[in-house]
Amino acid sequence: MRVYIPIIISIMSAHLCSQNLPRNLTVEEQSRLHEIGTNRTITDPPDSIVYTPAEFDSVAGIIFAWEAYSTLLTELIKEVAEEDTAWVVVDNTSEENSVSNTLSNAEVNMDRVVFQVIPTNSVWIRDYGPWWIIEPENSRAIIDLVYNRPRPLDDAYPESAAEYFGINYYGLGLIEAGGNMLLDGQGSVIVSNVIFDGSQGFDPNLTQDQLEQYFLDYFGVHKVIVTPHLINDGTGHIDMFVKLINDTTVIVGEYENQSAGFSGNYDICNQVATQLANETNGAGRPFNIVRMPMPPYNNGITYTYINSLIVNNKVLVPIYGFSTEFANDDSVLALYETLMPGVEAVGFDCNQIIPANGAIHCIAMKVPALPETIACGNLMGDVNLDGRINIYDILKLVDLAAGVIEPELCIMESGDLNNDGIYNYLDVWELTQLVMGFLNA
Repeated sequence: MRVYIPIIISIMSAHLCSQNLPRNLTVEEQSRLHEIGTNRTITDPPDSIVYTPAEFDSVAGIIFAWEAYSTLLTELIKEVAEEDTAWVVVDNTSEENSVSNTLSNAEVNMDRVVFQVIPTNSVWIRDYGPWWIIEPENSRAIIDLVYNRPRPLDDAYPESAAEYFGINYYGLGLIEAGGNMLLDGQGSVIVSNVIFDGSQGFDPNLTQDQLEQYFLDYFGVHKVIVTPHLINDGTGHIDMFVKLINDTTVIVGEYENQSAGFSGNYDICNQVATQLANETNGAGRPFNIVRMPMPPYNNGITYTYINSLIVNNKVLVPIYGFSTEFANDDSVLALYETLMPGVEAVGFDCNQIIPANGAIHCIAMKVPALPETIACGNLMGDVNLDGRINIYDILKLVDLAAGVIEPELCIMESGDLNNDGIYNYLDVWELTQLVMGFLNA
């Protein structure tokens, strides 16, 4: 049985627990880069990966670490707990009691709040938290990256979480931040090239081949797309200006003009949009690129609407009170709802947190829904298992019928519309009629 956190790490890290650490490296941490990855558990990769959940897949709930920005966290937890589970990570039972009172006073649905007493250093759980795979027999397992910060409690959290959930744990030697990877659920991942930058806590000796092998062995991902990163945004993470909202639609940030972003970032956003427009997802289908406004860089702050969080039928979006013709909170929320039919876009004031170089996506980590809750017994025609029936289901069913991709999880039940035990053009025809409204959903 694993020990949650070695005592020595707790002693070394106690002075960090009460600090409001930024998402970026502090000056003090820059002198301790050699501590990154110490006391980590490295394991062999999993024997079999049935599925690696995507950025946009259904979730059982969201994990938050209660280390800073309590007002924003309370609002987010309240929103998530309306319909899903909010796991709240606290350092000790005293903090659990205090946070419970805070959430109760805010009228949070406490029936859906679950506390984990596991010490952490910072609020940025997207970057150090657990990643997930689905193993045979529809069981979740945790994949644990090396956190690119000398914050040992944070780095140890995924192993403790695996113990907490009672599931398999796989630790790999790749130094990476969770905010710098976007999975498409089809076997590809998008990362920025900051992953090769030793000054940001990454491994400067990492090669492209090694990176691809890590993702293949531990995530079952066979395609790694590397883009340039934004300049002077604090982290260089991909989630500050790129977002997958389904397996073929990619949002990429756009500045109004050269002077609106930090020097060079206008061109970098355009370059990445062009790069991804010429790429395909893990199943070989072209990406569709949608541009979303990036608010002007101001006072050393890279503002972003793209650092949002998809929680089933909601998308939680950072807003700042901007109302210019180009960068407008209301128009961005409307754009999300246009791009994601049936999904409610909910805005949260992120003016307090964004100076620390992160927003909503950075402080939340998903717990994926189990496969049977995503597909089996779910909507007939929901072939891509996202809870909606639309053109993307038709495209995936065409690929299944043509043999381009293999069925996964419980898709047979939702894609075999005429119940004949096979996928063919008849299923595609029926699904097309369903999407067009000629049949009842």
